[in-house]
Amino acid sequence: MTLVQVREPLVLISQVQRSGGTLLSQLFDGHPECHAHPAELHIGPNKSLWPALEPGDPPEAWFDALFERVTLEFIENGYSKTTEGARRAGTFDVLPFRFDPELQRSIFLAEAEPGSTSRQILDSYMTSYFNAWLDNANLRTGPKRVVTAFAAALAFRRRHLAAFFDDYPDGTLVTIVREPRGWFESSRRYKARYESVDRAVKTWSRSTRASLEASERYGDRTIVLSFEQLVQETEPLMRRLAERLGLTFSDELLVPTFNGRSIRAASSGAVQGYGVIPEPARRPELDSQTDAEITRATAELYAAAHSRILEP
Repeated sequence: MTLVQVREPLVLISQVQRSGGTLLSQLFDGHPECHAHPAELHIGPNKSLWPALEPGDPPEAWFDALFERVTLEFIENGYSKTTEGARRAGTFDVLPFRFDPELQRSIFLAEAEPGSTSRQILDSYMTSYFNAWLDNANLRTGPKRVVTAFAAALAFRRRHLAAFFDDYPDGTLVTIVREPRGWFESSRRYKARYESVDRAVKTWSRSTRASLEASERYGDRTIVLSFEQLVQETEPLMRRLAERLGLTFSDELLVPTFNGRSIRAASSGAVQGYGVIPEPARRPELDSQTDAEITRATAELYAAAHSRILEP
């Protein structure tokens, strides 16, 4: 077996849920210059935490710390990213995921050397992951320029985001801001805890402030996108994003896929069709009091975020 070495910088997508992170990761999926991690990244203690790796530990300990146990579920049940609304409607996809965890372990232990830096350990992990993904349709296309991955809410956590940039000084954070009323409507249909306007506004605001802070702190290594532009102006925005990331634009960046297969959006409701669904074009169905309350609480922060977004 001839390994494909994975040493490229990581493009990390991260912000609050229901903001397009899954969609953006699926737009990268088929691009020949990307090693696209196929699901949410779970290499830390949980998906919103960056791993802390000790160079003095043995490689077996590094692998056990990084191994994404969610892959075992995908191997057994297939990959699916859906919501309660889509499950009730039966409008979601389950796609095969052929992966050999024992092969991954053996590749990692052959690649990782005692005393490696955190970046070298992570490169060994990514090499083991993408080569142990047995039917990885994009493994040998290329040449590769980036690894892409989605880790919801990691950008909230200042220390963990700093750790990401320490390990990937050549990495990029791509973070997405969604219009708060549309985000609230989608989120409350996704999880009941967001029925509380106050709680939802605090969560949205925390994510948006984190995006702005990352932009201020890390400069060009952070790219802020608008969710609405992502779904309504997909081609011009993805052309601009590809330019910023040093990728050649291709039509694969316009179609959400999983391992090259079309996949429906992980919408909070029923999804009949494929491709990018521009549902935010309609006005959120909120009562006037809720609409006014969210607008009043978020207007200033939302305006500040829009001053930082990458324009198509």
